[in-house]
Formats: sequence, C-alpha cells, structure tokens
Amino acid sequence: MRKLTILLAAASLMACDRSKPELEKTLAQVQQISAEKDSLLKDVMATSQFIAEVNTELAKVKTRNAGKPVKGQAGDLENNLTPGEQRAAIVKKVTALTARLNESEERLSASRKRVADLAGNNTALTAQLASYDSTIASFKTIMESQKAEIAQLNDQVTSLNGENTQLKADKVQLVSEKTAVTDERDKLTTERNTVYYVIGSKGDLLKRHIIVQTGGMLGLGKDQVPARELNAADFTSVDKTKTPEIPFPDSTKEYRIVTRQDLAALETAPDKNGRIKGGLKIKDTDGFWAASKYLIIIQQ
Repeated sequence: MRKLTILLAAASLMACDRSKPELEKTLAQVQQISAEKDSLLKDVMATSQFIAEVNTELAKVKTRNAGKPVKGQAGDLENNLTPGEQRAAIVKKVTALTARLNESEERLSASRKRVADLAGNNTALTAQLASYDSTIASFKTIMESQKAEIAQLNDQVTSLNGENTQLKADKVQLVSEKTAVTDERDKLTTERNTVYYVIGSKGDLLKRHIIVQTGGMLGLGKDQVPARELNAADFTSVDKTKTPEIPFPDSTKEYRIVTRQDLAALETAPDKNGRIKGGLKIKDTDGFWAASKYLIIIQQ
C-alpha cells in the first residue's frame, strides 16, 4: 500500500511537471490578449480626444467668423492665423483623423485574428476570446459614432468654406459701396467748395460776355452787372476753403466787385465808392461766397 501511495504521488508530481509549461503558455496568451485590449482602448481614446480637439477648433473658427474673437485659447489654431489658414488646419486634422480611424479598424481586425489564433482549442482562452469579442464590438460601436462625428466635421468645414466665400463676396460688396459713397461724398464736397473768379477790364469782360451794361441814358450812367448765363470755363476755379486771399493783377490799380458777394466778410472793406486796392483778404469764407459762387472783379 505504501508503495502504491508513493507511485501515485510520483505520478502526480510528474503530471504537475508536465502541465506547468501549459499553464505558463496559457498565462502568456491571456496576458497578450489583455495587452491587445489595452492597446485598442488607447487607440479609441486617442481618436476620441482628437475629435474633441477638432470640434474645439471648429467652434473657435465659427466664433471668429461671427465677429467675436476668442482670446487666450490653446490649440494649433492661434489667434494670428487667417480664417483661410484656420480652415486649412482643420481640413488637415480631419484628414488625419480619418486616416487614424481607418488604421484603427485595420488593427482591430488584425488583433481579432491574432487573439483567435492564440485561443485555438483551449477552452479557457476561448472564454477570453468571447470577452475580447465583446470588447471589440463595443469599440466598433464607438468607432461608428466617431465616423459619424468625422462626417459632421467635414460638413462643418464645408459650411465654413461656404460662409467664408459669402463673407468675401459681402466684403467686396461693402468695399465697393463704401468706395462709391466716398467718391460721391468727395464729389459733393469738391462741388460745394469750388468757386470761380475773374478779374479784368470793363472792355475785356464785356467782350467776353461775362458782364453786361444796364440802365443809364444816352450812353451815360450805365451799370455793369453779371451776364445771365456764366460759363465756368471763363473763370479761374479755386477751393474756397483753401483760398483766403485773391491777389489783384496790378497792386497800384483799384478794383470793384460787381457780383453779390457779402463785402462785410472781407478783412478790409471797400471804400465809399465800392473800390478795393491791393487784393481781397477774406475773413469769413462761407459768408463771402454764400450769395454766389461766381466772383467778377472789374479793374477801374
């Protein structure tokens, strides 16, 4: 009996010695399956983080397009990038995101095959494989959701491009309208500030039909007045805001104004006969030119 017990014990020890390599192999395989799961989980988490980053960048670009700059935000799209550069960076990220997702899918399939090969006919590993398959199914669900988010990101980028095109068109239109308004304003300002004057002898001005004579009897006592129709080409044009003084051709001669300017707006009033010497010095530009933008001065 003692001999039988010793033989059975020896047989048990031999069986244990034979099963030890199998147990070690199984443990190594289980550890490999666990490592595969951890690796795939990291891929899924990294992809989810990448999607979150792209969503953040899209939100920042949308905020900028709405005219509300966001300051102090981290990320690849710094505040000094133009909208075009921002969208290009987003497109690059979405492209990288798509490639990463495709690579994850390929790794998922390859990893599933490796785990299946590890399991073989081992009952314990088959149970591990079932658990692993459940994990893969969950990962696939997450990846399908990520694909949907990528498609949405692409739609948002397309929308931003469309909005940018419209913004550019609106900007061109606004610039054009602003230019037109500015040109019209400048034109009106120039017209309002442009005045005309002519200085000449009575005979010269009569000959050029700038003045006419009225009143008097028998050729005596006639007055000189502006003609009904005046041609701006016969006058010298100036900007009244930049011309406070009009010199006379001959400083020794006397001159008389025959148009309806306000003589009280001059620094030196004409004498009792309405004559001026030395030139016109205007102290009130608007007042002087208010009644007429044409000034006719006759040399006496």
